[in-house]
Amino acid sequence: MNDLLEKITAFLKRQWQIYDEVAKEKAVETVEIELGEMENIFGLLVLGSFVGLPAPPTPITLELLPEMEAHLKIMLNKIETANEPLSDLLSVFDVS
Repeated sequence: MNDLLEKITAFLKRQWQIYDEVAKEKAVETVEIELGEMENIFGLLVLGSFVGLPAPPTPITLELLPEMEAHLKIMLNKIETANEPLSDLLSVFDVS
């Protein structure tokens, strides 16, 4: 009887460890997605003049420009491929 109880306990511990690992991985994925969305919002706030939003004062924009290099490249790429949907699709797949 004691052996059966130990086997059940070990089985439940393994199941809980698997569940815990999956939950942690999902949490990390969720945080990464939220971080990406926050970066996009930040990019729109700083470089909003590209899409018609009011721009922050120029000294602030210039100070944040090094942080915005990746977003600036993405926005300039979007401007270049705006009239060509096929080019936009291929730029997503990084086909050269």
